Parts: sequence; C-alpha cells; structure tokens
Amino acid sequence: MPQDSNELSTLPLEERKQYMIAPRPGQTAKAVGLQPMAAGTMDQILSTLSLDVVRRIKRHTETMRTLGANTNEATDIVIANLAPDRAELLQRTVPPHLMIVEDKPLSFNRTVELASIGSISPTAEVTTRKYRFRVIGLGEKPLPKVTIQLAGDAFPAQKITDESGEAELELVTLGSRPPRLIIVTAPDSYWDIYLSNPQLNAESINIIRMRSLSETIPQFPDQFKCGWGQRMMGLEQIPKEINGSGIKIAIIDSGCDNEHPLLKHIQLGQDFSGDSQSSGWNSDQIGHGTHCAGIIAARSVDGGKMRGFAPEAEIHVLKIFPGGSYSSLIEALDYCVEHGIDVINMSLGGDSEINPVVEQSLAAAAQKGIVCIVAAGNSGDAVKYPASSQHTFAVAAIGNLSELQPNTWDSTTVQQNFLDANGLFSPNFSCFGPQISVCAPGVSIVSTVPGGAYKAESGTSMAAPHITGLAALLLAHHPLFQSQYKAKDTQRVIALFNMIRSICIPLAFDNNRTGAGLPGLIPTLSTLLGSIASTTNADQTAPFGITPPIVAFSNANNLAAAPIQGQASFYLEPNLRMQNWFAPGPIAGSFIVPASLAADGLTRAQFIKH
Repeated sequence: MPQDSNELSTLPLEERKQYMIAPRPGQTAKAVGLQPMAAGTMDQILSTLSLDVVRRIKRHTETMRTLGANTNEATDIVIANLAPDRAELLQRTVPPHLMIVEDKPLSFNRTVELASIGSISPTAEVTTRKYRFRVIGLGEKPLPKVTIQLAGDAFPAQKITDESGEAELELVTLGSRPPRLIIVTAPDSYWDIYLSNPQLNAESINIIRMRSLSETIPQFPDQFKCGWGQRMMGLEQIPKEINGSGIKIAIIDSGCDNEHPLLKHIQLGQDFSGDSQSSGWNSDQIGHGTHCAGIIAARSVDGGKMRGFAPEAEIHVLKIFPGGSYSSLIEALDYCVEHGIDVINMSLGGDSEINPVVEQSLAAAAQKGIVCIVAAGNSGDAVKYPASSQHTFAVAAIGNLSELQPNTWDSTTVQQNFLDANGLFSPNFSCFGPQISVCAPGVSIVSTVPGGAYKAESGTSMAAPHITGLAALLLAHHPLFQSQYKAKDTQRVIALFNMIRSICIPLAFDNNRTGAGLPGLIPTLSTLLGSIASTTNADQTAPFGITPPIVAFSNANNLAAAPIQGQASFYLEPNLRMQNWFAPGPIAGSFIVPASLAADGLTRAQFIKH
C-alpha cells in the first residue's frame, strides 16, 4: 500500500565509526612472509567495496623509505566511515596485505571530571533550588569568566560569571539534599577550587574567594624562574649554556599560543586537527599545548622569568586537538620523520589497545633516532596507548605534598599508601603498569597558558614535558650523543632511554607506578658542561677521570671524588656502584659513603671536598 505523503518515514539509526584501511609496507609485509601490495592493486580492491571514504593520508616519502617501501607500493591510508558489523566482516575477510583498524579518538587527558550521575526515578521527590554566587580574587575584585560547576543528584549545573563576577545556578536534588560538590575554575592566574559537600545558602549570595598564583608563589611571576618539578629535577642549578640548542622538539597537542611573552620564539608548526574553524597551529583554544610548551621551552628575554628546560631548542608545534584521532597522530609523526625531529612530546592517549597502523609510524620514528616521550594516562588504570608501545617512553606523574593548595582537586589525589617520607606521592589518577619507564612531577604544575598568563595544571600530560625537556638537554650536551650515539638511529634512542633511567632516584613505590624513578640533571651536570670530574684516591696519589655515567676504572684504594655540592648521585660501573646518595648541602671535610665492589677488595669510598 503506498505511503501517505503526510506520513513521516522512520529510518533506523545506524552507528558508524571511522576506520583506517592501511597496507603493510615494505619490511613490515616481508616480516610476515608477504610481498608488499602494489598501489594499483589496493585501489582496485577498495573500489569494489563502495566505501564512504572520508579522506586519504598520503604518506611522507621519508617515512615510507624508513619502513622499506618501494616507489610502486601501496602506502596511502584510507579513512572511511563504516558500520561496526560491516567493519567486522571486512576485518575477517581482508587480504593479509591490508589492515583495517578503528581510527579511535585521542584525548589530551584532562584530569578533573565530575563523577557520573545516576538516573532519577520518575516517582522520586525532587527539589529545584537556585544558588547565587559572587566570585572575587586578588584585591577582592570581582572575577568574570569563571566557570562554576555545581553537582547534586541529577546532572550538574554550570554557569560562567558575568563582568560583576556573579552567576546563578539552578540545581535539582532529591528531597532537601544539599549540593555534593562545587568546582570553580578561572581561565588563568588562579588556583581552581574543588570542594565536596559545600555549605551553601540558597537565600543569599555565596561569596567565593579564589587564591591567585601571585599570592601563593613567592615573587610570582616576575622572579618565578622555574616550577617545583623543574627545581626537583635540578633545572635551577643548570647554567644558561645548557639550553637544548641544536635539538628539534615536536609537541603534538592542541597548538600553542606563541603570542605569550615566553613563547614568542616558537615559530614553526602545522595544523593537523582538520578543524575548519581553526586559525592554525598557533591558535590554542584548549590551552593544553601552550602549557606543555612552557614546561619544555619557555624563554624569558631578560632571563628573570620562568625558564623551560630547553629554551634554545627548535620547537615544532603539531596541532591535532580538538578532534584528535590516530589518523591525525600518524600525520604528525610523518611530519616528525620528514623534518628530522629529535624528541617528540605526546601528552595524549587513547585506550589501552595497541594500534598496529600507529605502531608502524612509531617504529619509523625510532629507526630515524626520534625519541618519543608519552604521558601514561590519567584514568588511574592500565597505561594508555601510545605510552604502552614498545617504541615509546612512558611517563607517570608524581606530586609533592608541600606544593598542594587546600580545597583544590590536586589535594584529593594523594594516596596514603603511595606517599613517601619526603612528601612525594603517586597520585590516584596516574596510569600504571610494567610499561612505565620513569615518573616526573605532574601535580600542581604552573606553566604558560594562552593570553600571556599562567595556570596550574595536573596530569601525566604535565609530567611528560619534564622528561621531554630533560631528553633534549642530554641529546644537545652530553658527549655520548656527539660521538658514539651521534647517528640518528634506533641505538641512539635506546642509549637515551637507558641514560635517563640511569640518573633516576628510585621512589618507595611499586615500579609499576614510577618505573625507574625520578630522573635529574645533577648526576650528569659535570658531563653536560664538558668537564671531567676531579677524582682521586684519599691521599691523592692515583688521580683518574670520571665522566658519569661512562665507565672508569682504578686499582687504587680509598677511592674519592671531588668536588661535590648539593644533591648528587654517582654511578661508577661495572665494579663500583654508589646509588642515590644525597649530600645535605655543600660538603666540608670528608664524607664516608658505603659502597659495594665486585672485585679488588674495595669496600668503601670517600668523597672529599677540597
């Protein structure tokens, strides 16, 4: 019977996801006993499938050459929309030369989220209340553009304060139950407020006083040289000559506002986000990439303000957020191979499943000597991909009790069972597992944000840039990477990974949470400066040279090293190992340090301050 023209037709809703259809190029195909597929053959196969093609990724020549692909091979990645059942069918029947994997979305790992709310029964007694707020800051002045989130029993309410610093929120609760949580977030310059079970008054205006960074950090921002994490890793003691000059660093993230006074020197980048509204790589609507860039490369014209680890490195900003996915990550990785990048910072992640197409790109990067530093993830469970890849260096986060502000989300992340005597802790959000390489500061980290301002952020996203900056300094200034490991290949990557692990301070937690520990610059400072440590035995009759962590030998007894100041961690391998010894300050006279020796009968070492 014909359908009445006035009737509405009902179409079934079909879930469609984005998938990558990619060939196994060159050596990847040959490794599983296949001859690589010709480009024409791949096109012919795909043309028979009537795919809803979104776009094609043209692989860079250098990436394909690194993977051993010939000129007539299929190398393009086709991005197509598929219903899951059809994708599953294609995956079961696909020729072995091709891979079909979901182009999953990536996250830049924001940490603060409201807990999920359960549904309310239609018969439940609910109450709607209005709460008025006035937010004030430094000098008791009203703060506009502050986001207030209020959670009760239903979905949370959210408003942004007006020019008078005021906002009114309407909250639905069961019966007369009060709000259970309030989160107050300023765009910059202030500590966020995170308060459970707040005592609010529905009959009058609730005044919220936010604490500014300048009130809580001495001499901020004009004399703020570096954050607590950078100080803990020894950056404050590093001379300005150790600055990462000659090294290329890529930051794959949400872009970077290079109008910030400390980031004006960043002039290279590309936008892979596919966002038609984006105005380019130097537009950062999210602020995440700008924050990471400050940790890595902030540069003050007069040297008085915040310094990143590698202010003289050449920074390439590769924007994939908002909307980042594995396909945009592949494009960014291809850029890195093509442009000879040395270190990549990836403060991002997907789920925990290995993506074989992305693995090809990570393998190509490693073969070209590119060091990939990746945030472990902020979901408090298994390490996320690509941090879980064998080709990357996964970084977990640690916090410091002395750096926490009250009534902040950061203060809720402390785990008493992962808290050491020095106040360092492994936060509850940090992902964990055997893939963790090292840890780095990642709680209450102050850095640059768009608009020329600063903000404190937390996450493994903040920890990873600390290690990226450290890696850049080692590559730029350690003699091993100017000689034995100068060639940009896999051995260079492995050598750097091992060196970073060797200068770590192990923490009193499970290695699955902090890996080899917290690395620092002090153990390698004399080497980075190009000097040889003045080393001799106690009566100064048998001098010899040490360039930590390179092996040095002596048959003399009463082994001694001088001079030593501040924190130190010296490794004399393979015979003598003095690990994680800390001088309490400048040393006067002699200092006896227990040591173990596999041969020659030496049972102690003496450090002498001349």
